[in-house]
Amino acid sequence: MQAIVVGLVMVTARIPFAGVLALLVLVLGIAQVPAALVTLPVIVYLWASGDYATTPAIAYTVLLLVAGMLDNVLKPLLLGRGVHAPMPVILIGALGGLASAGIMGMFVGAVLLTVGYQLFMAWVAANPDVPAPSSGLPVRG
Repeated sequence: MQAIVVGLVMVTARIPFAGVLALLVLVLGIAQVPAALVTLPVIVYLWASGDYATTPAIAYTVLLLVAGMLDNVLKPLLLGRGVHAPMPVILIGALGGLASAGIMGMFVGAVLLTVGYQLFMAWVAANPDVPAPSSGLPVRG
C-alpha cells in the first residue's frame, strides 16, 4: 500500500523513473527498511531541480513525507486486525520476531506474543481473589 501511495505521489509530481522508485519502495517495505531512503532523495530532487514553484514543492514534500511514514501506521493496524490484544503487544512481538528471525519472525513473533498475552490474561482473570504472597492482605472467600 505504501509503495502505491508513494508511486502515485511521484507520478503526480512528474518525478523521472517514478515506477522504478515505487518498486524500490516496495522492496524496501518487504525488507522492513524505511521508505525514507527513496523519498528523501526525491524531495531533494524536487527542490534542487528548479522545475517546481514553491507551493507545489511544499505540497509534494508533505505528501511524500506522509506517504513515506505510512507503514508506521499501517503495519500495526494490519497485523492486529481482529485480535483482542493491545497494539503495543502486537508491535513488540513483530519487532522482536523481525530482529530474531527475519521476515518470517515478524509474523511468528507477533502471534507468539499475542497468544502469550491472551493466556496470561486468561490466567489472571481465572484467579482474581488470590493475593500476592508478600502483600500481607487477607485472602477473600
